[in-house]
Amino acid sequence: MDSRIYLAEKLRQAHYQELLREAEKRRLLAQLPRHRRSTIKLAAGKLGVLLLKLGSRLKQFEQSPTVLEDQPTSW
Repeated sequence: MDSRIYLAEKLRQAHYQELLREAEKRRLLAQLPRHRRSTIKLAAGKLGVLLLKLGSRLKQFEQSPTVLEDQPTSW
């Protein structure tokens, strides 16, 4: 009789540990999408800033020769 109680207790403990592992997995997976979204938003924001800087540099580069062409040369 004692061996049955022992086995039942071991089975209960194993089941409990499995439930804890599943709950931890679900908790970690529930956090994952929010983390991915924030990473994507951060990357998109940095890309936007980079593109704005690049655009302003290109405008400066584009305007530089026209400014030089309008000025008389004194050579």
